[in-house]
Amino acid sequence: MNHDPTTDRANTRLRTTRLLGAVGLTAGLALTATACSTTSAPQADVTTATTAPHGYVAGATESQEPQLGLLAVAATGETALHDLLTGETTDLDRVDAAEHAATDGRFLVTSDGDRTTVVDGGSWTVDHGDHTHYYAAEPRVVGTLEGGGPVQVHSSETMTTIAWPERGEAVVLDRAALGQGELDETARLDATVLLPLGEHLVAAEGDTVHVLDADGERTGSTGAGQPCTDPAGGIVTRAGAVVGCADGAVVVDEAGGTSFVALPDDAERPTDFAARAGRPTVAGLAGDTGFWLLDVRERAWQHVATERPLRAVVAVDDQDEHVVGVDDTGRVVVVTASTGAVATTEPVVDGDTAPLLQLDAQRAYVADPTSAVVHEIDFADGARVARTIELPFAPVAFAEVGR
Repeated sequence: MNHDPTTDRANTRLRTTRLLGAVGLTAGLALTATACSTTSAPQADVTTATTAPHGYVAGATESQEPQLGLLAVAATGETALHDLLTGETTDLDRVDAAEHAATDGRFLVTSDGDRTTVVDGGSWTVDHGDHTHYYAAEPRVVGTLEGGGPVQVHSSETMTTIAWPERGEAVVLDRAALGQGELDETARLDATVLLPLGEHLVAAEGDTVHVLDADGERTGSTGAGQPCTDPAGGIVTRAGAVVGCADGAVVVDEAGGTSFVALPDDAERPTDFAARAGRPTVAGLAGDTGFWLLDVRERAWQHVATERPLRAVVAVDDQDEHVVGVDDTGRVVVVTASTGAVATTEPVVDGDTAPLLQLDAQRAYVADPTSAVVHEIDFADGARVARTIELPFAPVAFAEVGR
């Protein structure tokens, strides 16, 4: 497909040269701190609390804009990072063949039947509410954990949780150590869902959601927990953590308080949730009928019917309430929930294959495991295909990092 370069992201240079050596993402990034600090970002050798400015992260540089990239893994384990600002592609070390994958916006976690691998995309965003930090560091394969199967990953500023729902196991990793290339396991639990929320953990253990301390222990304030039949799917939002249940969802606020948001009787439940990072409204598939929106702040569900069954859906939760999905014909479908307007592309991926869908505040990215391209969609402009990005291989695992 052709694209109009003038409509692409600002500062994007559409080069398709593939770099065969390791290229550090830190090169050429502005060392200017964000609006919360007028001090220049430090060099990596600045280590003391008295000299490091607010927001300092060891080994990382700070920029005034998100350092966005597409991190992809091939069926053979080849791993590469495509920089969305420069158009350059960097090869990383190979990983085990990926059968399952999940991302938190920085780390891509892949797994097969035996092992789980963590790859650091090398860029991330920290949202402090009234201001935001954008960081970049060296992308790399961090390491592996024993045990595989379908996987979930979620992160706060201090903790990263990885859960294997089918095995009923989950671990807590020290996020600072993870960012330095170390797998430092601080807790291991029997849980099908595990979410970091501030200094707490939200865990689905059996048919109950518990609020735990950072070590995975119940405290006197957590009580007996909140009942949740057949928990599946979890997400952390600006308004609290969400765990999906057979007949609704448990919402946990930052103070550790729990509430249950019931679905209508006989509703087709969502088993997974997806949304733009940090937003309070999330989306989940409603079987073949369309999708659910859960407004976590208002504790309310909204069902949106679609013409065709969707195979993936993500809530943008912007001013126009855009929701982006991929239907069973391979079209990208953009629903404007505030007006009911629907825009679609022509089929861009194989409708019989599970699509890989990621998005940020401006664009959505749709990858096809059968093709070595990613389609960048401007969801606010009638589902326009802004550009088609070539990867060195067809991805079976895929993440947009830096958002």
